[in-house]
Amino acid sequence: MNAPLIATVGHGATSLWYLTRATGLVALIVLSSTVVLGIVSSVGWTTERWPRFLSQAVHRNLSLFCLALVFIHVATTVADGYVPIGFADAVIPFRSPYRPIWVGLGACAFDVLLAVAVTSGLRRHIGFRTWRWVHWLAYLCWPVALIHGLGTGSDTRLPGVQFVYLLCVVAVIGALGWRLVTARALTSGWRIGAAVGATFVLLGTAVFAFTGPLQAGWSRRSGTSSAVLAKIDATASASAVPSSGQASSSSTTLPAGAPAASPSTPFSSALDGTYSVSSPDGAGQVQVQLSMRLATGGLALVVDLAGPAVNGGVAMTSSQVTFGTRHGQVTFLDGSTIDATVSGSGGSENLTMRLELDRAAGTVSGTVSGAAGSQSSDGKGDSQ
Repeated sequence: MNAPLIATVGHGATSLWYLTRATGLVALIVLSSTVVLGIVSSVGWTTERWPRFLSQAVHRNLSLFCLALVFIHVATTVADGYVPIGFADAVIPFRSPYRPIWVGLGACAFDVLLAVAVTSGLRRHIGFRTWRWVHWLAYLCWPVALIHGLGTGSDTRLPGVQFVYLLCVVAVIGALGWRLVTARALTSGWRIGAAVGATFVLLGTAVFAFTGPLQAGWSRRSGTSSAVLAKIDATASASAVPSSGQASSSSTTLPAGAPAASPSTPFSSALDGTYSVSSPDGAGQVQVQLSMRLATGGLALVVDLAGPAVNGGVAMTSSQVTFGTRHGQVTFLDGSTIDATVSGSGGSENLTMRLELDRAAGTVSGTVSGAAGSQSSDGKGDSQ
């Protein structure tokens, strides 16, 4: 019986890393709710149980809550230290060495939120018209924040996160459509222009998502400099070495007779082998080992994963990959799809494995493809 390899995926064991991911996603939800309530307030929709002043009050409080979440998101990202993002990168767009475009868009969204908050506090001094023009930027902030989340988020490829993104998009687009249909003050030209603009943004975001972050290897194509990738890779490799207290099943042992040379890239090959899962230790940690051999050339491929046991699988906190004489770590893990980067004297390779596991027999089969890679890859960036 085929079964997925992993029930839950995790990248990193620190609370700061989890808090960064959580606050970023919740901030997008709150920002989307703020935009929807702003549209509701502008339409003037009210009921006996929901007067207009309530929409305005909730809209204002949600805006402040969103800004607080973004502050926490920025602070934990900087404090985590896994990638070289500083406080200056959070306010000065496109200067970060890590995913500069997508982090830069987050800085733009942060700056806009700050501008809206400051001008709202100074509304009586700067005048209604100036405040209103700045306030309208909040609507531009939403798609920018959405693309930032898609481009830099470590969970974009997880189904639950994709559902949240879809829900936010549907809510905002639905509210905007309602605004264009019901607003009598808008001319037909304004309505058509707004509808065309919204459609363009929606389609552009969808194309970007499906051709970029939702594809394997996004961390290698997202613009991070090779120097930063090398530093990340060195950190990840050091943290991926199993401790002496781990079960012996997690040690990387090549099957006998493994050839020393890997096939020339690019390549694709079927593979098969065995897998084992250790019993949870006192802390609930398990080790999963996949010991496989390529059908083409017979090269050995061993993948070791470690982390808390979750729903019959493992929430990965460390990994180790051995491909012939090359070594590296997992860069993306979702169900039975594994991306890894390995390197050796001949350079580095990016591997993509699509596996099927038979839990009853303890066997694994599937395919692996390889391509020449940069010196390293981001082990946190593609849990998406």
